[in-house]
Amino acid sequence: MEHFEAAIDRIIGGLEKKNRVLLGKISTGAQNDLEKVTKMIYAQVAVYGFSEKVGLLSFPQRDDAFEMTKPYSSKTSAVIDNEVREWVAKAYDRTVKLIEEHKEPVAMIAELSLEKVLHQDDLVRVLGERPFKTSEPTNYDRFKQWFQDGDKKNREVTESECVEIGRSSTFKPEMPFIILLGLEKKMRNSY
Repeated sequence: MEHFEAAIDRIIGGLEKKNRVLLGKISTGAQNDLEKVTKMIYAQVAVYGFSEKVGLLSFPQRDDAFEMTKPYSSKTSAVIDNEVREWVAKAYDRTVKLIEEHKEPVAMIAELSLEKVLHQDDLVRVLGERPFKTSEPTNYDRFKQWFQDGDKKNREVTESECVEIGRSSTFKPEMPFIILLGLEKKMRNSY
């Protein structure tokens, strides 16, 4: 559930909310954000059984455009609609509060992003280190380390290494980036 809430907060923390808090006006740029959040929350309430008011029931939404009836009553439909509306409002309020609490750093990042492309060190300088540490390196950490090691060695990934990486039992999600970088570099050098 926390994973869903974090994802919803990230999506709903879109341009519209920042404009409202930082600039004092609402824009129309939030339509896509609201669509994503509404679908995610609808799934939590009506499909995954996360809502106490709806209960442990699942009503998967079909992609069939010709379906004219719902597998539940109009009363249940009203409960689902009200629950979704309430959850979206709570997520919106949480996000506005978070942005208002951190208005200055958000404004600084916005200003910096107008001047240049921001990198991790820019964000750390404005926001500070992450408030939590992970025991395992993230995919980003592994990629960054590989990239730094690659710069030191100035080495290319050979075609046989790419095949071997693909067969490896220790395949990691960041490896496609490694393969693409190596192949792209190899292709560039062959022209």
